[in-house]
Amino acid sequence: MFQKRTEIINNLKKISYLLPIGIFALALVTLYKQLHHMHLEEIHNVFSHISSADIFLVLVFTFLSYIILSFYDVLAVNYINHWIPIDKIVISSFISTSISYNIGFNFLTSGSLRYRLYSFYGLTLLEIGKIVTFCGLTFWVGISFIGGTVLTFYPLKLPESISIPVIYFKVVGVLLLLILFSYFFFCITQRSFKIKNHEINFPKINIAFLQLIVATLDYVLVGCVFFFLLPHYGHVSYLYVLTVFLIAQMIGLISTVPGGLGVFETIMLFMLSPYFHSNDILGTLVVFRLVYYFIPFIVGTVLLSHNEIIVRKKMLTSSHRRTISKISAFIPQIFAVLIFFAGMVLLFFEALPPQIENIRLMATIIPLSLIESSSLLSSMIGVLLLILAKGLWKRIDGAYVLSLMVLFLGAVLSILKNFNYIEALILFLTFLALLPNRNYFYRKSSLMNQLFSKDNVIAICLVIISFIWLGFFFHRHADYSHETLWQFGIDSHISRFLRSVVGSIFVLVVVGILKLLGSSSKDIRLPNEEDMDLAVKQIRTSTDTKGNLVLLKDKYLIFDEKREAFIMYGISGKSWICMGDPIGNVDNIKDLIWDFHETANLHQGWTVFYEVSEKFIPYYIDIGLKLIKIGEEAKIKLSEFNLEGSAGKDFRYSVKRMEKAGYHFEVIPCEYALDHEKELKYISDAWLEIKHTSEKKFSMGFFDIDYLSNFPLAVVKKEDKIVSFANVWLSAKNTELTIDLMRYDPAIADRTMDYLFVKLMLWGKENGYEYFSLGMSPLSGLEDRNLAPLWTKIGAAIYKHGEYFYNFKGLRAYKNKFNPIWEPRYIALPSNFKQVSALKDVALLISGGTKELLFK
Repeated sequence: MFQKRTEIINNLKKISYLLPIGIFALALVTLYKQLHHMHLEEIHNVFSHISSADIFLVLVFTFLSYIILSFYDVLAVNYINHWIPIDKIVISSFISTSISYNIGFNFLTSGSLRYRLYSFYGLTLLEIGKIVTFCGLTFWVGISFIGGTVLTFYPLKLPESISIPVIYFKVVGVLLLLILFSYFFFCITQRSFKIKNHEINFPKINIAFLQLIVATLDYVLVGCVFFFLLPHYGHVSYLYVLTVFLIAQMIGLISTVPGGLGVFETIMLFMLSPYFHSNDILGTLVVFRLVYYFIPFIVGTVLLSHNEIIVRKKMLTSSHRRTISKISAFIPQIFAVLIFFAGMVLLFFEALPPQIENIRLMATIIPLSLIESSSLLSSMIGVLLLILAKGLWKRIDGAYVLSLMVLFLGAVLSILKNFNYIEALILFLTFLALLPNRNYFYRKSSLMNQLFSKDNVIAICLVIISFIWLGFFFHRHADYSHETLWQFGIDSHISRFLRSVVGSIFVLVVVGILKLLGSSSKDIRLPNEEDMDLAVKQIRTSTDTKGNLVLLKDKYLIFDEKREAFIMYGISGKSWICMGDPIGNVDNIKDLIWDFHETANLHQGWTVFYEVSEKFIPYYIDIGLKLIKIGEEAKIKLSEFNLEGSAGKDFRYSVKRMEKAGYHFEVIPCEYALDHEKELKYISDAWLEIKHTSEKKFSMGFFDIDYLSNFPLAVVKKEDKIVSFANVWLSAKNTELTIDLMRYDPAIADRTMDYLFVKLMLWGKENGYEYFSLGMSPLSGLEDRNLAPLWTKIGAAIYKHGEYFYNFKGLRAYKNKFNPIWEPRYIALPSNFKQVSALKDVALLISGGTKELLFK
């Protein structure tokens, strides 16, 4: 059953890769059939019919459309009854809308962006979810009204090539109107529904009418943008253009192809071809894409980047990071996009027919063979740049060096093949921009071991398909034969293009084979003896006692390439959860964190680092994680701990009282732990029973004599009988000691643990240890302030009022008796909606399962 389900999931993943690519390819084939009669001279003049006045007019309509779009969010914020400054709402709406329109998967992308932006203003996850849903409803209110009205009552005259009966469109129109009427009925009757005990009401009828007005104005304005770009737009009615536009946009959204690219254009060409020449429609579509999608996308991306830089700078400054000047979350990503764009430039210029005069000029200077070779190498370099973009995104030093070499070579080849100074200038400027940024690309990792995600694969495939389509489209009037590929000459454009296609595919095949032959990921398996021996060796030289948890042998291990550092982790749901900071050689930690992150992504998981210190926060931020404070760890400086004076009065009393009652403290060496197995097991079982709990996992030890025999045991005895015990973790260089598993005989008062703590601290002081860790106090140190992040407010509220579930305050107060130093501890986890799932996965992993989480 499990195997069958796994097979179904894998098939669905393949479909998720192939579906957008297949739809895009089908759209290009259809476009080819629609535009096959066009000549190159017509394409050069395709924009001539659009006047400056028309461009100005559509820019105004575009501006007004995005202003109206922002009222989607204004109404949504009003609906949830939360005040946010109007300018903040407009900016947040513009960023999320302009970017999601181009990327595709609108609900997910706009939802994620809205979550990221609105969470800064104190909105809860539920409130942001309501905003996203409300905006989606507003969109469909507009679709239902405009689409329902025009499809039902407007006589749509279809081209002869479309054999769909008009009645089908009328049925769709009626269904859309019924959906609209149902929505208004629910708003009038104030219906509500529940999601996990949260009651969600439909908007009031006045807000619903405002939704209708706003969404209708939005579509009217977008329709105006497209209508006034059409040449001689008096030849066709505005209503027809609006209807066709609505149908094309809906099909484009359903296709999930980013921005509906190709799909939208195909529908528009079909529906408008009876009224306009194909080249006029093509010009309108290109300018519409540029004005309504691309320009707002650039502005939205700049605004989002500016917002993220400000937020990250505040976070790093507030955390007193010395590395703030060295950290940038966006420089590698920006250059990855630029390199990808440079690859597109090389490929698309190879698809376009070159200027024959330029080739003839170059042929008088250099041999024809060098021109032909330069053309072939340019296409291969273009594909290589598409692939290298991922390496730059992941900060790999080899990708940086190779990108510089390839960019410079590409610029030279652009001159040699046909004196294409525009292409050469783009590549050379990218080279100059990348050159001084060596310090951002620090990872010593193999390029062949890098993960190519679904989005990477789809993006590269779409570019390659577009390159091939453009080439065949612009050379569609050429005569093809078996000898075409091997023809060489100044005028042999089609031959050069075909060789470029072969060269591009060759690079993809070679990279694919190397990827298959290489090691694509780290093994996912519990550690073997060799791994354990290596991990133990690194634990013994580490000043971090948390590494001792690896001796439970219940965690997976991942080592760096030199096997000088490791991460121990567990998998729960889709979360790959690292326990504590990485252990080992500090110089290798940066690359190890990246390796772990990429391995998790390779298996469609996301990365979480649980209970980490401040040491490696910049690295967690580098891989895109968000830091949330989850509590503070109490550490006692042993050189200052003693039983003298007023400060040690209570401790002196506890020790004297216990020893007077016949108790004494002892440290049993690890090699003698097995001799006391039955005694220890009895105490542990009795303690679990009286506490009505089960063994926790992952973040703390559980009773296993093989595990306990790795450590000294701190015990309290009455005569020769053990009444309480704890295993002692010791760090290298006598930096720190702490205890892990703590148990006492319920028949004896639990005051034995106070006695054990005090005596163990004194033992540690005598043996030269610097600190004794009392462990973390969950949620302590979180401040409930007006400008505090949402999680901090929630955590502070739980800490303040959650005594019924856990004695948060009592634990903090108990540890405060020892006058400790408090150090913050964090969880690093993905942003957006993944956070809730990741926190749930951590809780399940620690508790040992759903039943244990709910019932202790």
